[in-house]
Formats: sequence, structure tokens, C-alpha cells
Amino acid sequence: MKKKFLLALATAAALSAVSLTACSSDSSSSPATPEVSPTDPTQTTDPAQTQTDPAQNPSDPATQQNPSDTTSAVTPQPTDPTDTTATPADTATQPPVDTSVTQPVASDPCEGILPQPKAFPMNEFADVGEVYRNIQCNEKVVFLVRHGEREAGIGSESPLTEDGALEAQEMGAKLVGPTEFKFIHSGFVRTYQTALNIAIGRGQSQMLPDSSVVNFAADTIKQLADGWYLKDKELRDTVMKRDSIKNVNVIYAAWVYEGQYADVFYDLEERSMELLNTYVIKDYAAMPKYTVIASHDQVLMPLTAFATQKQIDLKLHEPTSRKWLSYLAGVAVIINDKNEVRYVPIKGGSSGTI
Repeated sequence: MKKKFLLALATAAALSAVSLTACSSDSSSSPATPEVSPTDPTQTTDPAQTQTDPAQNPSDPATQQNPSDTTSAVTPQPTDPTDTTATPADTATQPPVDTSVTQPVASDPCEGILPQPKAFPMNEFADVGEVYRNIQCNEKVVFLVRHGEREAGIGSESPLTEDGALEAQEMGAKLVGPTEFKFIHSGFVRTYQTALNIAIGRGQSQMLPDSSVVNFAADTIKQLADGWYLKDKELRDTVMKRDSIKNVNVIYAAWVYEGQYADVFYDLEERSMELLNTYVIKDYAAMPKYTVIASHDQVLMPLTAFATQKQIDLKLHEPTSRKWLSYLAGVAVIINDKNEVRYVPIKGGSSGTI
């Protein structure tokens, strides 16, 4: 019995030794894992042995790949407002420039024309139509004229006579042309009607049988009425009574030409320039081509004498002259594109004086 146990034990031990020898032999014969050279481009890294970059965020959509897309999906980044680098425009999306379309260019009215202003004498009245026809391409003009003949009476409501209206229309006929005129009056009925009838005469406005007016517009400047040059009305009345002067226009003429009664009136030059610079002469570019201003003799007589350097004869105070400014007479103020001003004494009727 004992021998059988010992024999079995020896047999088991021998079998165990054979098993251990076989295991040791299998392990030593397995091929070794090849060493990967980090510089060998033919070798690939085992994904299982690749370390994760701690800076790489696997949840960052900017670095994730679509399994069905071999290109990386990049999320647009916000624009840095401090970056002043200009991005070139996509020329493919820009509409082509049509070089065949020519932009309108303002034409020069004097292109190809040499302005040749006509010199008018300062000691006689030129016909308003002749002055109008000689306005150059680079000039603009304001015709300042006394109102037409009016009904007797004092005040602002006395209208023109029939002859006065007809003469104003005849003056307008001398100003016929393609360019419309601007009209200004003093606010008196007679100056309004004068401007209106000049407009009718040149065909710019119409009066219907019912006396309604079509296509007439005018500005009102109340300062251009009698009294512009008068500084002291009470003193004027006093000296007229003292010197037995019956006609108020006589004292005006004595003041303008002789310097008498200086205390009654403003300074002729200063007051004339104030009138011109305030109501008549503007910057050339801001002025219409043609303007008519209907005013009064006690405004236009001193102004015309000033503009002509007193060469025009309106010396009502002198017994040998006895001339005064006629209806529809006055002065043309002409300004060129260099804002240079010249003056011409004008008459709308047959004579500049009465």
C-alpha cells in the first residue's frame, strides 16, 4: 500500500516537471516585440501606446472630426475688433463697374466763349433791354427800378395808372428770354404791380380776364421803401419849412450832390453799401441769373447817383437842371463769377429823367 502511494507521488511529480519544461520552452520561443524608432517614417505608433496631449480637449468641436469626413471641421472664430488688418474683398462677388456710363458734369456756361463785358457810360441812362442783351455768360444782374406811373395819392395803396401798367409791360418785353426772372418789391401796391406787369410783358406771368394772376411770385423787402436814407424826419420837415422848400425831392438832391442837410440823412456811401450788401449783392453762386427789384425814387435816386459816382444828372435842386429820376429808371447791379461788381444807370421807358 505504501509503495503504491509513493509510486503515484513520484509519477505526479514527474508529470509536473514535464509540464513546467513545456511552458518554459513556449515562452522563450515567442517573437519579441519590435522596437519602434521615433525617427523612422516607416513605423507607425500603436494607438494603444499613444499618450493623450493634455492640451488637447477631446470635447472641443474645433478639433473633432466627422467619421465620414476626412477634412477637419473648423468653427469660425470671432473677429478681433482691435485688428485693423484689412481683409481683401472677394472680387468674385463684387458687381463689375460699368465704364460705359458717363456721369453728368456741370457745364461751364463760358466754355468756348470769351466774356467781353460792354462798358456803358456813367453819365447817361442806357436802355434796359440793351443792358440785358449784353449780360455776359459769367455775369448776373439785378435791375433796380422805380415803380411805374401811379395814381395821385399818398401812402402805400395808390395803384399804377393804365399808362403805368402798360409801360411796365413794355419794359418787360425788352427782357424776353429763356431764363425766368426773380422779382422783388417793397410791399407797396405800385411796386407790386410794377413787378407783376414786367413779368407779364416778358411772358413769364399772365393775367386772366377775371384779373387773377398766373405764374407770378415775388419777394417783399419792406426796407426798400422811401425813408431808407432818411435819418431824422422831424429835422427834415423843420429845415424844409425854414428854407421854404416845397418839394421834398429838392432836399434829397441838395444832400446827394452838395452835401447839404447832412444831419437829416445818413452818410450816402455807408448807407448805399449797406443796402447793396444786405439786399442786392450776394455771393455769385447764390444769386439767380436775373432779378428785378421795384422800389421808389427816394431810394433809387441816391443809390443811382452813388453807383455812378454822381456822374448822372439828377440835380433837381439846381434851377438850370431840374432833373429827377423817371418812372422805371434806376441802376443795374452786375456781378461776375469773381464777385466783381459794376453799375449801369438804366431806363425802362423812353427817358431816365423827368
